[in-house]
Amino acid sequence: MKKKLRIIIFFAIGMGFIWWFLAKLSSQEINQLLSSFSKANYYWFFVAILINLLSSLIRAIRWQQLIKPMGYNPKLMPTFLSVMCGYLANLAVPRLGEIVRCGILHKNQKVPFEKAIGTVIIERAVDVLLFLIILLIALSLEFNFIKDYLYTNFSHIFDFSQLKYYLLYAFIGIIAIALVLHLFRKQIRQTKIYNKIKSVIIGLLEGIKSILKLKNPLLFIFNSLFIWFLWILGTYIIFLCLPETSNLTFKTAVIATVLSAVGPMVTPGGIGIFPAIIAETLLIYGIIKPIGYAIGWLLWIVSQIGSVVVGLFGFGYFSYKDK
Repeated sequence: MKKKLRIIIFFAIGMGFIWWFLAKLSSQEINQLLSSFSKANYYWFFVAILINLLSSLIRAIRWQQLIKPMGYNPKLMPTFLSVMCGYLANLAVPRLGEIVRCGILHKNQKVPFEKAIGTVIIERAVDVLLFLIILLIALSLEFNFIKDYLYTNFSHIFDFSQLKYYLLYAFIGIIAIALVLHLFRKQIRQTKIYNKIKSVIIGLLEGIKSILKLKNPLLFIFNSLFIWFLWILGTYIIFLCLPETSNLTFKTAVIATVLSAVGPMVTPGGIGIFPAIIAETLLIYGIIKPIGYAIGWLLWIVSQIGSVVVGLFGFGYFSYKDK
């Protein structure tokens, strides 16, 4: 019942974002949105699908790198298909995919399940760290654009002239929270949430340390960066699908990719919220919402079509191999 409720809630959130965004569009803007799909250059759409699949292949190669030092040598094809099956499972329940791909690799390539899970935790630690680094770089690259957008659209809600005071209040608040945590540290250490946060931080640190123990840590770091580069390149390629966005720069693709990465954290596969984030991001660069929303949906379909097609093939492949 909990699993069913979780699926229904996440799906409902996704549908809610779709309704929320479309409700803000006029009939003319909805017609512009539909017209964008009809006039899109689908050559670049299929190129973006291939780039997305390549990023998944590099992820599989990177996963092999983490598994091999433990004395196991899974083949690339089953490893890649396990990753794609995991992506497909994530469309139903967020984070279920990690369990699915480790279970499949255990059954097919005899990699112990708990060790496979350990490597996935390391992967996630690296991905989160790179996400934060690239986010900071992206925001610094386009600081003026984002600042002007915030001043134009949110000055009636937030008084930016008082920003230095808000920052001072935030600093005082952080000091006060730190003082309270210090005074009640013994009681806090006995809570479940403290131990959970502590285990996550320890896991992140252990994951980063384990990378240095790999035979070729530089190759692992390169593959991790290459995955992000391919995601950003895929976004830039989708910009070429529509004449209104074909002049957007690679820097814009960096911003859009990083911000839209939040989508899958909220709804399964980012359904609903992913296109909305892309549309709101492109609005900063003067792209009207219907066009931005069309780009967001094209990009979302690119990110999911490979998971569905290759993921289904993967389940069929493993079912055939292990009747």
